[in-house]
Parts: sequence; C-alpha cells; structure tokens
Amino acid sequence: MFGLGNKKKSADSNVNVSDERKFVSELSYNVRNPLNTICGITEITKKNIMNDCDKETLLSYLDILGDAATELQQTIDHFFECFESGNFSAIYGDNDKTTDTGALKNLRVMVVEDSSVSQLIAKELLEEKGAKVTLCDSGSEAVEKFSNSITGTYDVIFMDINMPGMDGYEATEAIRQSLHAQAKTVPIIAMTAEALPDDIQMALKVGMNAHVSKPINAEKIVSAIKRVL
Repeated sequence: MFGLGNKKKSADSNVNVSDERKFVSELSYNVRNPLNTICGITEITKKNIMNDCDKETLLSYLDILGDAATELQQTIDHFFECFESGNFSAIYGDNDKTTDTGALKNLRVMVVEDSSVSQLIAKELLEEKGAKVTLCDSGSEAVEKFSNSITGTYDVIFMDINMPGMDGYEATEAIRQSLHAQAKTVPIIAMTAEALPDDIQMALKVGMNAHVSKPINAEKIVSAIKRVL
C-alpha cells in the first residue's frame, strides 16, 4: 500500500499494526464519501446536459461537485501530512484548523435530526462557530416550528433524511409549499449518511439547496452554509 510499517516505525516507535490498520481504514472511509459524490454528480450532470437542463440546476450540481473535490483534496492532504509526520493520532481530529471560530456568528440555524447523538454533535459544531441553534426531533416538528415562526427566525435549515413519520424529503416539500414568507427562499441543506447520486438528486429535486454527508465536521458545515447564503 503506502509502505506504512517502515515509515511509521521510523517516525514513532510506539506505532503498531493496530494503528496502521486504523489509519488505512480511516483514510478509506473519508476518501470514499467525497469520491462517490464526485462520480455520481458527474454522471447526473452529464445526463442533465444531454436533456438540456436549466442553468440553475446545472450550477447546483457543479457546486456540489466542487465542494466534494475540495473535501477530497483536503482529506488526502491531511492524511498524508499525518503519515509523513508520524502524528497518527491527528487523523481522528476534524481538521477544522482552517475554519475560524465565529465564522457563523449569530447565524440562526434549525437542525432537524431524530438522533440525540447527532443533534449534540451538530449543535456543538455550529455553536463553536458562533451560530444560534434550534433543534427539532422530527420532520413534522420542523415544519410546524418554521410555519409558525416570524420572518427571519431561521437563516438556514439542516435536514436529516431518514426520520420516522415525516422524513426529510417530505418535510422539505412541506416547508417549500407553506405560506410562510421564506418558504421558497430559506436555504435547506440535507445532512445525512445517504450520499449516493440518487439521494443527492432527490434532495435537490424536493427543494433542498445543498447536501452534506455524514460524518459531519465544522469545515463541511461552514462550507455548505457559505455556498447557500
């Protein structure tokens, strides 16, 4: 593979086979997500070009493609920096050093997520960057809170997809069809482990503006928000 054993032992005599396996496993996992997105969106874009899709749709696909390519490049750079330095413990960090604290200062964010663990992770990452977070446990709760809110209560919505009852697709459609003044304009970002091309295409089709694959980190979140605002 990479000649990991010799390189790591020369950099850090405490590194063992278990560390080596974790390194390769973590690298593989983090590379596959953006790579799958790049391959999938490329195919989707080609099909849409052949069908004379509108410029706005094409640009939304290219935005996703660009973000995935950037994520892939940063992931590879980060892992090989760890490899060259022998600092293997750093592979489990979020690599958020390029994302400044306060990057999302006072941004009002709704997070729709049925998993309490995922809620806490998203809330902590967003609040570390200065955002004000409202949590919703379900799609129906998100639709109700948004529909009853005054204009400007929420700047962006992060929407999980697989939720019991009303899923993220249905909740997004309900928000877009509501009578709220921001129904058509509030940015909605899919935040989900569903990252296959069909999943991304479905998210855009129902009215979402972007797609962030889990596991999430602050850099992914900030990048997605900057793209839709």
